[in-house]
Amino acid sequence: MVWYLLHMTDTQYPSVFSYLDFRKYLEDYREARKKVDPGFTHTYICFRLGQRNSKSYYANVVKGLKIVTAEFTNRFIEVLGLDVDQASYFRALVNYNQTINPQEKEYYFDQLFRHSAANNRLISPDEYTFYKEWYHSVIRALLDVYDFSDDYEALARTVVPPIAVKQVKDSIKLLESLSLIARDSRGFYKPTEKSVRTDDYVRHELIAQYQMKCLELAKTALLGNQEQPRDISTNIISVSEQGFKRVQKCLQKFRDEVRAVVRNDDQKADRVYQLDVQLFPNSKVFSQRKKHGVFST
Repeated sequence: MVWYLLHMTDTQYPSVFSYLDFRKYLEDYREARKKVDPGFTHTYICFRLGQRNSKSYYANVVKGLKIVTAEFTNRFIEVLGLDVDQASYFRALVNYNQTINPQEKEYYFDQLFRHSAANNRLISPDEYTFYKEWYHSVIRALLDVYDFSDDYEALARTVVPPIAVKQVKDSIKLLESLSLIARDSRGFYKPTEKSVRTDDYVRHELIAQYQMKCLELAKTALLGNQEQPRDISTNIISVSEQGFKRVQKCLQKFRDEVRAVVRNDDQKADRVYQLDVQLFPNSKVFSQRKKHGVFST
């Protein structure tokens, strides 16, 4: 799964699907809307929520001092003008943030993930040329960081490890043909989607080749003497089938949480990193039954 951050322009409202904190979403939405609608103030929101005698209700919600009930969740949905899918995500988000029950939190997190995955751009098998070379995804991410118009040499030097100018030109051409990038109002190429993904557990030769090239990059980073910070670790574990499935679920949550951190980053992106997570067998599966004192496989 691949994801990238796009920065919101002044005329756009933030997408609720990009958040794992409904309070931050509320405040970001208010700030964005106020730029085009100066009357969208704390007082006005309280009025729309039915809190005519309380001008501090909204501020207290954002600060975490007020619990948002199911009734007020519906009122917020009306004020925000959310559609059916957005409203469903927002309800799950409010419940996820406010519950202290671990089982409930896990349940609502799963709901959030299903909604979030459904709103990512799905790369179809016909578009898998995107994964033919590792640097296509790197350049796409770089375009969110780097204001690029036509200086291919400068962009090539920015990639780590460096690539040829022709490779940059071919990559830009491919990304534009797949509608994954487009020129903005200033003439700079920028990603057209907030995030892209493939189907879960997809098995395709190009995807497998792409992942192998990414592993080669990880080896290069491990052996290289880079000044930029890095974090590489290896763990060998022994687990049961049930434990393995729980580990898989933890990894899925970790990826989703990292994506949420990226999307909610208040600072302008200034670098591109590759994050690889691998979980693969180092042994055969052993039966729990002993046969003549020997574990069967």
